[in-house]
This record gives sequence, structure tokens and C-alpha cells, in this order.
Amino acid sequence: MNEKQQNPGQAGADGIGVASHIRTILFDFDGTLAFHDPDSFDVVRAFCAEIGQPLSQEAERQGRRMRHQYFVDPDILEQISTLSRDQFWFHFNRHMLQTLCVAGDLDRLAGELTERFAAIQLRYYCPEIGFYTLMELRSRGYRLGLVTNREDTQKFADLLDKLGLRPHFDLTLTSGEVGVRKPEAGIFYAALERIGADPKESVYVGDNYWADVIGARNAGVTPVLLDPYSLFPEADCLRIERIDGLLTWLS
Repeated sequence: MNEKQQNPGQAGADGIGVASHIRTILFDFDGTLAFHDPDSFDVVRAFCAEIGQPLSQEAERQGRRMRHQYFVDPDILEQISTLSRDQFWFHFNRHMLQTLCVAGDLDRLAGELTERFAAIQLRYYCPEIGFYTLMELRSRGYRLGLVTNREDTQKFADLLDKLGLRPHFDLTLTSGEVGVRKPEAGIFYAALERIGADPKESVYVGDNYWADVIGARNAGVTPVLLDPYSLFPEADCLRIERIDGLLTWLS
């Protein structure tokens, strides 16, 4: 993650002036608190370099941005709704290569990239700065919740236990439990009801503008966008480059 820290008070009509009213902080999971090694885009970057089409900085930014949009685009979600797991990853990787303007036989290249990912064992982790931020927020008396679009509730629970994250939260909620996905307001309403929070006194922190910022707003919750790669410079909300930027804003 980029180690520079943006002024946590900028880019934010949503966030400025309301921090003192916040009582509850809800978090996204993947890309916000939890990451995996290797980073999937590092694999894509290496693949493109090996086929003689290295990515420019702007191409990489667009590719990373596309990953966020892919999972909330209604047309794409309809296309992939009936795909098997292998077919889904082929579709995703082909869409990625097309977004990156990779030349050649995209079906063949997407197949090769999909095989490469299948051979990789991903290791999930939460950075120390994430644990520190959660412990500091807890010490300040905030209620903390975790709201994710993950579907397999048991698998997600097992991962939380493995990472040691579960004790930090008063609530964990998956889309698989409620049958509603971000950016739909329903998953946020369910979380707020279960944790006993007022949306006007709540914040949602996530790294996907389309799922997290728009979703939080749909439920009347203040969004905070974690944007370490400056993927969303146009975002009309509070943006932070590091998760601990939240602490500065709330102080």
C-alpha cells in the first residue's frame, strides 16, 4: 500500500464537520482491511510484461479501477450469473486484458492468465496498520462493524478467525446472510439495525467508489473512501490514502 498519507480532511463535503457526531464505524473487508499476497494486479502486470506488452502507469490505474467497477456493473453481473467458477475467472481476466488494451488473441491470453492464477496460493493478511487502527478506534469507544459482499458466510467466518480480526468487531455481516449486495441500501440497513446505530452517526469505510461510497450514501451513511492508488480523484467524499487517516479525521 502507498505509504504516503493524504490530508484526511480534503476532497470531502460528506466528511467535513461531522466527525464529532460519529458513533459507529463500518468497514469493508477486501482491499480495505484484508489483502492477499501476491497482489492479483501484480500478477497481471508481470504477465503483460512477459508477453511483451508492459503496462504504463495510466494503464495500471485504469486496470485497478476496472476491478472495482466489474463487480457492481449490472450488465456484467447478468453475464456472469450462470458461469461456473472457472468460466467466471476466464471472463474476468479477458475483460481485464481488454480494458488494458492488450493486443492479440484475448481468448488464448485470458486462458493462460487464468491458469497462472489457478497455480497461485494466495495468502490473506491484515496489515499491522489495520490492526492498530481498529484497536485505537475501539479504545476511543466507537462501535465497529464489518460489512462485505462475500457470499460464503462460513468461509468468511473462518477467514476472520484465521486473521484474528473477529474480536475487533461488534458486528460482521455478509451479503450471503441477507441476500443483498452493496451498493444496495438493504445490506447497510441490516447492519445498522443489528448494531443499533443511527445512519447519521455512522461512517462506512471502503475502497470501491461504486460499491462502498454510493452504497453508504444510499443508506444515509457518511462514506470514507480508502484510495491509496488515486483511482477515484473525482470522488466527492472524504478520501484517505491509508486506513489510519481515519484516526486523524475523527480526532
